[in-house]
Amino acid sequence: MSERTAGTGEAPHYDLAVVGTGVVGALAAYYAVRRDPGRRVAVITHAGRGTGATRLSAGFDTPTGHSPAQRALAARSTALFDELAAGLGDAGRAPVDVRWLVARENTAVLDATMADGGRTRPVTREQRALLDRTFPGLAHDDDHVLLATASMTAGQPQWLTDRLLDEVLGRPDNTLLEGFRVTQVRRTGGRVELVACDGSRITAAKVIFVPGPWVLDGPVAAAARERGARVKKVVAFHIMTPPPPGAPALVLEDADAFLLPHRPGGLWIFSITSPDWDRGPDEPLAIDARDRELARALLARHVPGFLPHLFGGRVFSDCFTPGHLPVVDTVGGDDVVMAIGGSGSGYRLAPAMAEDALNLLDGRART
Repeated sequence: MSERTAGTGEAPHYDLAVVGTGVVGALAAYYAVRRDPGRRVAVITHAGRGTGATRLSAGFDTPTGHSPAQRALAARSTALFDELAAGLGDAGRAPVDVRWLVARENTAVLDATMADGGRTRPVTREQRALLDRTFPGLAHDDDHVLLATASMTAGQPQWLTDRLLDEVLGRPDNTLLEGFRVTQVRRTGGRVELVACDGSRITAAKVIFVPGPWVLDGPVAAAARERGARVKKVVAFHIMTPPPPGAPALVLEDADAFLLPHRPGGLWIFSITSPDWDRGPDEPLAIDARDRELARALLARHVPGFLPHLFGGRVFSDCFTPGHLPVVDTVGGDDVVMAIGGSGSGYRLAPAMAEDALNLLDGRART
């Protein structure tokens, strides 16, 4: 605990408490101390730092959006990631070529989603040859086309989160509280008091809640439900064969799925859209027969050569909000803000979400 309160019998007090140590929470804490190096920050997690969706995210950043608001968030996050890389020396992101398999009639719709205003283009003969070498048995019917876009990025969400938290906690007045599950929020004496399930408590002038998939089990649950928040299972299979040099990612746009080369692991990540809603992170989660059937059907249709290599994967929960737009809003007063609803894209939208949350607390206009 902080030396400021040792022996006083009072709860430790901070200028800012950030509840949640995923990538959005880490960014919010980092931006807070960058803006004001003297700001005393407590970073709080009910478990260990960087658990949940951040630890298992594939980190695939396609700066796209199906509404103007989504595209604006995606474009701003891309710019903020570039600023992070400049400030930290590295943001753990690497370029990856991306190819899209999409229904011919949906090509214009896909073009409209590009946050940078770019456009898709037909793959060249050389690009198609590389696709055929990379994705054995690659096939599609005449109603679908293969398209190329500018390179996008693959990140390392857990690595970045750890790097950001190290920056925050490297300052002597800042603290990490692990195993501190916040169950109550009270206002007392002009401060916000956070009470844990074991009765431990701290106070803060301001609080940001970034609970990720734990959003519906805690003090902001009612406010999150009012805004339509739900939790959903997220599944990413492993294709246990090494990606060749220069392998691009392949997005199966109409199926909301993608194949991403994961070079650190020497395998492919095959993300699909699980149909399982209302599956919280504290429930037993596993890849089940329905998930596997969906994955096998997509591979059989488009990349049958990967079928023998489909083994295991990663499964977690995430918070989804209406229109897949994050919710960043005050809760019960101007001194508490929640930032929720990554909707499976929390990593790629994290910088904009964190910046908006801090702007609300600091009385700045949201970008």
